Amino acid sequence: MARPKEFDQEKALRKAIRLFSQQGFAATSTDDLMRVMEVGRQSMYDTFGDKRALFLKALELYVTESVHSINVELERPGSALAAVQKALVTFAQRKDLSSAEGCMGLNAISEFGQRDAGVTRISRDAAHVLRKTLMHVLTRAKNQGEISSDANLDSMADFFESTLAYPSLTFRVNCSKMLVCVLSLPADS
Repeated sequence: MARPKEFDQEKALRKAIRLFSQQGFAATSTDDLMRVMEVGRQSMYDTFGDKRALFLKALELYVTESVHSINVELERPGSALAAVQKALVTFAQRKDLSSAEGCMGLNAISEFGQRDAGVTRISRDAAHVLRKTLMHVLTRAKNQGEISSDANLDSMADFFESTLAYPSLTFRVNCSKMLVCVLSLPADS
């Protein structure tokens, strides 16, 4: 009879997320993971699979929660433009965007590019969910008269996504002023 798992799987997975965020996939050894997750080798393999499978599970959890937290801000009632601004500011203030930890999602894309089908699938699925919510809230902003009726929503969504992809660069300037400026540009700009 198999012994029951004697560790908190979610807690162990979150510890793996932190380690992968700090070091990336290639620089993280199985021994590093076992030490940080406080699990034995066999328990790790039985529960999560090999290092790559563990990485993909960690990445899936990380990006799902990240997109959910952004979407919660975007879907707030009231001013759609204020919701977009709040989502960007909230994202910029995340502690995992510090240089010590890093964003696991962006780090995974940087490390793997599109060479890994699993990383690509997880990233694209998350981007699709975020884009759908973003287009909805930008349409709401247009309908509320907060942005020009001829505004190019796809360009605005591209800007938002780029801002999320490069937070260390983008948030050195005043996010609110920059966003208001971009959202007020005419469609042909």
